[in-house]
Amino acid sequence: MDDLTARMADLSPDRHRLVERLLRADGTADATGAHAPSPRPPSLTADGEPGRSDAGLGAAALALGAEAAAGPEQVKAATRRFYDAVSRHLTESPAGSYAMFLNFGYAADGSPEYARVALPERCLNRNCIKLVLETIGDADVAGCRVLDVGCGRGGTVHVLATYFAPARVVGLDLSPSAIAFCRARHRFDGVEFMQGDAERLPFEDASFDVVTNVESSHSYPTIDRFYAEVARVLVPGGAFLYTDLFATADYAARTRQLAAHGLAIELERDITRNVLRSCDETARVHGQAFRYQGGAALMQSFLGVPGSQVYDEMRSGRSTYRILRARRLRG
Repeated sequence: MDDLTARMADLSPDRHRLVERLLRADGTADATGAHAPSPRPPSLTADGEPGRSDAGLGAAALALGAEAAAGPEQVKAATRRFYDAVSRHLTESPAGSYAMFLNFGYAADGSPEYARVALPERCLNRNCIKLVLETIGDADVAGCRVLDVGCGRGGTVHVLATYFAPARVVGLDLSPSAIAFCRARHRFDGVEFMQGDAERLPFEDASFDVVTNVESSHSYPTIDRFYAEVARVLVPGGAFLYTDLFATADYAARTRQLAAHGLAIELERDITRNVLRSCDETARVHGQAFRYQGGAALMQSFLGVPGSQVYDEMRSGRSTYRILRARRLRG
């Protein structure tokens, strides 16, 4: 672990947090190398396959830490293995086909809201759906060609197809296991899923009217390349609907990067309080849903349950959760 600690010291703040998040999620070690009992589900391996006792989600997390300083491709490979394992676990769990979301969710607190769709009080995955609806807000999506980058298990695509009548939706994700789940679960006309890299989008210039990205970009090793790709595939005047958790110290730099690629911010919202409130509301339910094969401790970091590192960073102000709507400049 001494080598891992040294490598992490060289990482950017975003990359450092990603490695820490995965290490803590597995329970193997923190950034200083201090060990803790591992809550790793025994059925999961670094390749997402059962039956190998010498590997697990910890192997994927440690690989990410060990390879992060070496280059972005190694980070992507380790991240893909990790999320493949998580997706396989969810597919095999009692939550099964209902486990479409891993975002932290949004809960109302009296502040202004922008979603056009009103959800019933009793609604499965309500807070997670609400986050997507607030990210889309009052943007005009009907009849549009939409690309959802980092689609995960298809929650955002499901919301788009259910409520907004786009002409076409493409969901793209790095994880083949997540894409396999999406193709089996989300069968809408005009919807397709493909595996791909957010930093090298496999589409021609000006292919989409709208690009969405919900709580995914924090795992991209070279986020500036992602912003450049978003601008490239958007038509002039096209909308980038974007939400994620940012290090507070890095947020201004992210907005400058967007502007440098011709993505002009039209709307900017700090929803950290709404996300924390959602984490408070859903902690018990998520703890029950992801207890399968010992997975509750694993999922705590991903779901931001109270007491987790991610939750405490938001509460302390070290991290900020934002919704952004940017428009690709014309000409």
